[in-house]
Amino acid sequence: MHPQVFVVWAHTSPGWDVARVQGWRDTVHRFAQLLHRLGVDADLDLFHQHEPVDWSTFCLQRMEDADRVVVAVSDGWKRAFRGDSRVSLGAEYELKHLRGMLMRQPDVFQRKVVVVVLPGAGIEDIPLSLHCVPHFVVDPAVPASARELGHLLRGQPMYVKPRAEPAIRRLARAGDPGVAAELLGTTVFLPDPGEPGLVTTAVEGYEKAVLVFTGLDRLTAYRRVKGLPWADRWLEVEGAELLPFVASAELAVVVDAGAAPEETVFLSSVDIGVLVR
Repeated sequence: MHPQVFVVWAHTSPGWDVARVQGWRDTVHRFAQLLHRLGVDADLDLFHQHEPVDWSTFCLQRMEDADRVVVAVSDGWKRAFRGDSRVSLGAEYELKHLRGMLMRQPDVFQRKVVVVVLPGAGIEDIPLSLHCVPHFVVDPAVPASARELGHLLRGQPMYVKPRAEPAIRRLARAGDPGVAAELLGTTVFLPDPGEPGLVTTAVEGYEKAVLVFTGLDRLTAYRRVKGLPWADRWLEVEGAELLPFVASAELAVVVDAGAAPEETVFLSSVDIGVLVR
């Protein structure tokens, strides 16, 4: 689902002529279009000028409903934020709402508000009290300039921290026989795109048994049938790395129909115990 973003801006600034006002409007419009190309559902008052809109409530509702409020600063917006509503009367309601949020809900303000500096504005146009939130310098003509902003709005990290290698995989690669004991106490899986559907048999002596499925989707289907919540106990491990240790430890193996060494799912003895009771 695309994040909902509302873009807040002032239509003019002191000393701007008609050409500069139109140029600024075009810049803000191109910025909103760029956000859409980045996978963000950005809304903007310009998109609704053909509609019968009550502007005194429209922008307030959009800011309430949005996941993020992106402020395109300018000299006029900065002056209006300080209370000089004569500069941009259309921004008055938005700014009162933002100032109230900053005073009464600073944690929400910090989480929700983002500042952008577009061509035609500068860092000096950011009000001092808004330096507490992230700000980005973006040129709509250069999509790469919005890459970091796009990741922030989508809630996706630009640099992904590698996951720690599961202990069971580390033991298997080291040839440590202790992997058998680790296997019996850990649920591990290797995802597989196969169709759901299981063929299993009762497990005798399940204390030393390992149940093998052909993929995550099959295990998910079986969990659903049994009503068993195991999702938070899964770790990814290559099945082929574990099978030799299963055999050497004389563990019983019950195999789901069609299972192959390179696409297996192991279920720990704890969960097998639940299955056979």
